[in-house]
Amino acid sequence: MVELRLSGVGKTYAGEVPLRALRDVTLTIRQGEFISIQGPSGAGKSTLLNQLALLDTPTSGDYLIDGVGVRTLGERRRAVVRSENFAFIFQSFHLLQGRSVVENVALGLLYRGLGHRRRLLAARRALDFVGLGRKSSQRVEKLSGGERQRAAIARAIASGAPVIVADEPTGNLDSRNSDQVMELLSQLNRRGSTVIVVTHDDRVASYASRHLRVEDGVVEELDRTAPAPHRELRPEPMRGRPSRLRVRDALGDVWQGLRARRARSAALIACVALAVALATATTGLSTTARFQVSDVFDSQRNQLVALAASTTSANLAEQALSAQSSERLRGLAGVRDVAVLATHPSVDVTARPSAPGGASLQLVGSASQTLPESLFTVSSPRPLTSLSDDEVIVGSRAAQTLQLGPVIASPVVWVDGRPRTVVGILTDAGLDVGLLDSVIMVEARAADYSQPQYASVKIRVSPGAAQQVAAQAPVAWLPAAPQSVTVDAPPDPMTLRAEVEASIQAVLYTLTVVAAIAALTLVTTIMVSSVMERTGEIGLRRAIGARRVHIRVLIASEAGLTGLLGGAAGAYLGILAILAITIGRGWQPVVDWAAVPAGIAGGVAVSLLGAVFATHRASRVEPSEALHQ
Repeated sequence: MVELRLSGVGKTYAGEVPLRALRDVTLTIRQGEFISIQGPSGAGKSTLLNQLALLDTPTSGDYLIDGVGVRTLGERRRAVVRSENFAFIFQSFHLLQGRSVVENVALGLLYRGLGHRRRLLAARRALDFVGLGRKSSQRVEKLSGGERQRAAIARAIASGAPVIVADEPTGNLDSRNSDQVMELLSQLNRRGSTVIVVTHDDRVASYASRHLRVEDGVVEELDRTAPAPHRELRPEPMRGRPSRLRVRDALGDVWQGLRARRARSAALIACVALAVALATATTGLSTTARFQVSDVFDSQRNQLVALAASTTSANLAEQALSAQSSERLRGLAGVRDVAVLATHPSVDVTARPSAPGGASLQLVGSASQTLPESLFTVSSPRPLTSLSDDEVIVGSRAAQTLQLGPVIASPVVWVDGRPRTVVGILTDAGLDVGLLDSVIMVEARAADYSQPQYASVKIRVSPGAAQQVAAQAPVAWLPAAPQSVTVDAPPDPMTLRAEVEASIQAVLYTLTVVAAIAALTLVTTIMVSSVMERTGEIGLRRAIGARRVHIRVLIASEAGLTGLLGGAAGAYLGILAILAITIGRGWQPVVDWAAVPAGIAGGVAVSLLGAVFATHRASRVEPSEALHQ
């Protein structure tokens, strides 16, 4: 037998102007009574109901259930007492969309520590009692309004609680369905249940044997008749342990919830998958790209060494441009090709004899009669095995300035008035782009115009030999004055590779972090929005026995499962992206398969972090507040 006793209970809501919703309520409700609570809107009816059902905490007074004070109970103990003694029926039904009728009814027993089969058994018995046994497998969306309310009544019956609290249970129903609902409540009352109904409808109130009226927070008893005979309601073994949740049942509930909200679940999974895919792809591509970029650099810039020296001294110029110096350079280990050039003062070059204007071009002399193909690219109608004394090569930019015709026509230019046949156009000079504005001839003929100002050497080396050659080349070239030689060589290949790899990694890892932050923000936004939309569901769960920790577990578990699925999908997509991009670029893909578990773990971490704020907010909301949102 459950007895409810209020003594001097008051409720005041804080604000700029405090609102006294209940004033000094003293009331006793005994087991088996059928009570109606009426009054105008805002009078305090729902507030009184919330106090009776432990959905809210009074500001003052005492509240005893079976002689035990409950006003000062902690959150956990209140949840246990509420789950053990009260079942709820609401105007808006509070059925979970996307789930079957029997799953909704069984939800009333979820927080009782009972197994799945026992909950379904109790739910089906309750549905048979309210006449919905044949519709147990249907989704609640297909039920009519009257059927939904009967499903809510079945949920209350399945809980086995001795006190049924109904807040406007017929507010959304027509008269026929209202009568059906009230007949069911009357039957439950005759079986021994205490029924407390808040209603504005006199016809609904007429089913009660005791009538209360609330106005301006003051409770007044109107009349009282003898309750209908009933047999004592005995607790059933099915009731289990109030406010307990098994891990298996929690996971099953989470899975059902994700299936019921497929669109939102898919959006969350997609967000996580996108973030994980981007992180996995950028990490894998950074590993692949850093090797590719380093190898390209090694095959290009890392194989070039340049020397330069002033040739103002005639002896030094003779030595720098001698055939012996060139041979010594070619004899160094790791040297593939050598070009020795002498730079002279500018000369006037025209495309016609005695033509005015023309161009002032740099004169360059080649110590040998050829320009190595490994160092220079020359466009020519014939193989340039050697240059004769009256032949020149013109840089591509100089050729444009002179408006030369096709080389195949062997155009002639006048260099300081002397005719020279153009046999090729220099289109690529490597790093020495100044040669594109020059006219090049053998040094023996260039010396007829002027003395060289300085000499330079271009050396093609084997991969990895740049540093060794750079150290030996000055002595080999100018043994009498190696200190006068300026050397331009790439850094050590291993150091260079490390620097390139670090730079690429830093950029790509930055992109990964940005992607993770964006995903975290998006996941948090969606989850907070989802929690706000589910405020009523959270209120229902709190009403039927869920503690704050259960709500936190629910949301965190949903986030974890979402992260697990999204992380797995994202890792898979990320690896596919790595393979697609690298194969498309002709690279050798480098896939670290540790990225799969790392991606899954990252997806779970992002989802859990996104759920932190939502979990805190959801668990702090009072049941009475949540149920009315």
